[in-house]
Amino acid sequence: MEVVSPGTRRTDRFAKPGEYAAAGIPFYWRVEQDPVHLHAYRRGYRIGPGGERQYELMADSDGLIELSEPFDIKLPITEITP
Repeated sequence: MEVVSPGTRRTDRFAKPGEYAAAGIPFYWRVEQDPVHLHAYRRGYRIGPGGERQYELMADSDGLIELSEPFDIKLPITEITP
């Protein structure tokens, strides 16, 4: 899970997902702040410029995330905010 911060926004959104995919990490969540929004990804079959499989979006929400992989979860986003 990556929590995007103002000082590293570009890196968190663009560089890190490619690094995680290249390392073989199968699932990746990105949490945006202000307003809080969760993006859930899994490694797909599309190949990126570096030859790695890229992430595909599974779900995104500022309300409720419901996923069946990598595990079943119903996560009310408002309950994870400070």
